[in-house]
Amino acid sequence: MPAVPLLPLASGVLDIDAVLFDAGGTLIRLDYGFMRACARRRNHDISDAALARGEAVVRREIDRRAAQTGGPRDRDADRVAMYFGAVLESAGVARAAAAEAAIELAEEHARANLWRVAMPGAADALAELRARGFRVGVVSNADGRVAALLEAAGLAPHLETIVDSHLEGVEKPDPEIFRRALARLRVPAQRTAYVGDIHSIDVLGARAAGLSAILIDETGGYADIACPRIAALAELCP
Repeated sequence: MPAVPLLPLASGVLDIDAVLFDAGGTLIRLDYGFMRACARRRNHDISDAALARGEAVVRREIDRRAAQTGGPRDRDADRVAMYFGAVLESAGVARAAAAEAAIELAEEHARANLWRVAMPGAADALAELRARGFRVGVVSNADGRVAALLEAAGLAPHLETIVDSHLEGVEKPDPEIFRRALARLRVPAQRTAYVGDIHSIDVLGARAAGLSAILIDETGGYADIACPRIAALAELCP
């Protein structure tokens, strides 16, 4: 079945053959329930909405730091503990409590990986894209466990390839990791879109590799960015 346009844009439609996705923050999200419980143990009650807004704030901080240094200077894994604490603090948890909770979250992440909950509508969106004839895969800055996480979330059966930076020895925004996924799908970059949640890592990396880029932006934190945006995965299959 030939592919159909993916997403209406101001300049027309995105006419492509394949869609690649980030994993964490795009297809699978942090376990907000576990994070809320960590905060409650330190006398802070926060909501899923507050955590989502907190993540949006931290993503923009990652972008700001990348802009200052000409791109990310540390590995994704090195940002994990900082990320957890910063999200909690941005969600309204006091700094000392957030720092303490971040230690517990990092320990849980090491045990079972906190990016383990399917994003709303993820399975349906992937299934619909495949039904419409698109090639579908994942390119993730991960720790060697992303395939298992996607399997546990019920998403792996919809994916043709899963490229894990830990196993590849290269991570976004390096264009090479995107090129490896394209080679496995046997599709050209100009016929492929990439969906991710961090501008400096996902959008700039995908564009550097010649792909179109789409930001998933649940809370509107990227309203000022010149890039196609969606608030939910269901928007990919109108």
